[in-house]
Amino acid sequence: MEIKYNRSLSGVPENQQQQPLRRITKTYIENRDPVRRNLTMLYNEDTQQINKSMLSSNNDLRRKMLNQDRVKRSLNQDVLEDKENVPQHKGITTKLYTLPQELQNIAIKPKFDHTIKENKNLQKYYTDEIFFYLKEQEKKSTPQEFLKIHSIPSNLRAKMIDWMVEVLCSYKCTDQTFFVAVRTLDFYFAKNEKQLEVSDLHLCGVTSMFIAAKYEEIHPMKLSVVYEKIAHKKLTTDQIKKKESEILQTIGFDLVGGTLFDLYNLILTNCFIESKLLEKNYKYLKKLCLYLAKMVLYDYEICGKNNYTLLSAALIFVAFKIVEQLETTFNADSQIKDVAQIIQVDQDQLVEVAAKILNLAKNFEKHFPNLENLKKFNGFQLEDDEQ
Repeated sequence: MEIKYNRSLSGVPENQQQQPLRRITKTYIENRDPVRRNLTMLYNEDTQQINKSMLSSNNDLRRKMLNQDRVKRSLNQDVLEDKENVPQHKGITTKLYTLPQELQNIAIKPKFDHTIKENKNLQKYYTDEIFFYLKEQEKKSTPQEFLKIHSIPSNLRAKMIDWMVEVLCSYKCTDQTFFVAVRTLDFYFAKNEKQLEVSDLHLCGVTSMFIAAKYEEIHPMKLSVVYEKIAHKKLTTDQIKKKESEILQTIGFDLVGGTLFDLYNLILTNCFIESKLLEKNYKYLKKLCLYLAKMVLYDYEICGKNNYTLLSAALIFVAFKIVEQLETTFNADSQIKDVAQIIQVDQDQLVEVAAKILNLAKNFEKHFPNLENLKKFNGFQLEDDEQ
């Protein structure tokens, strides 16, 4: 008796051979591997949820767009209706309303004119507040008796000031940079409790100019230029950076105090001197004040024992006396009385300091021989303004 096995070579009954092999294999694997079956079910469920959420978000977005379109159409319709309802008149009359009496007496200042050079009108509006703020800060921001504990002679300091005039003018720095540099140097001397020697003066002067240029100039001097051209490689860059940190920490990073340059300019503006002189004489007065202000910083006996406000008023008085000889209608004595009253300084003390400044101006070459940079870089004549 012959027995026939109903089984194919693949081990599948003949009645199921018409199904694809991969389908049978997949079913077989899923039945054998419950973990994979569960993962497949989870994947299918997540896919369905994602599709449902995307469909709902698309519906919400489509609903918002439809609402926006409705709002736009309604707004456009309202605008059109308003235009149609506006009565067309050739001339429309307006009713004038008058302010109450208490409001009519209010004076409104005109707007600032930013087209004028250097915003002179803007400066005039705030010159009182700026000046008296700087004067209040003067007690703690003006260096005085700054060489008292140091071994640096006043004539060597004057030589350093003369060299700073040359350096800063040669590198086209502003006048304000010079005054900030001198104030920083003197302020460091005044605040430093450690006794400084003559050998420290060069490094302190170079670093003070470097600090002032970084604070004031749009394009300050680079450290490499200071090292190569100004210090002539006698000071290292590390020495300059270390001294810069030391100076700033000693003065408490206080670089915003008023300088002699700031104060005499504010006094001239605050007292409206420009309106009392001819244009060429006022320019000459400004040059005189700049020259005298730089000259005063050479003399330790004058700048080291008086505050900047008193020095500013005194040098302005000397300049007034010189300009008085050019314009006879200008009375220097009466003008300086007004200045002293406005800036609140003692007039007798002002005249005393002005006499010292005038004496210094007449005998500058005798007091400081061989220091010619001030005259070289800031000397001028009246004919310079007329050209």
